[in-house]
Amino acid sequence: MKTSLLLALLAIAGLASAQSIVPDLDQSGRKGDMARLAYKQAVGEFDAADVDKDGKLTRDEVAKVAPFKADNFDRYDKNKDGFLSWEEFVGHNKWKKE
Repeated sequence: MKTSLLLALLAIAGLASAQSIVPDLDQSGRKGDMARLAYKQAVGEFDAADVDKDGKLTRDEVAKVAPFKADNFDRYDKNKDGFLSWEEFVGHNKWKKE
């Protein structure tokens, strides 16, 4: 839930400027700080939810950390494979999961 709020704030901040909506993780200043915080929280949520450690999340796994995403799972599951990849979970492919 916290990650969704942070990502929404990042999106709003990005819309206010002509730059990309999602800041780079190595960006300096407040946007970079917010991006790194959101990334860290997203990794923690994804890893906590991925109980079988297969790198993808089922609806039930997502429900444990992000009830809103679980309730709207089909919107987040862009390729309709029944799982959320890291990119689908965070909503973009700009941050690679290490």
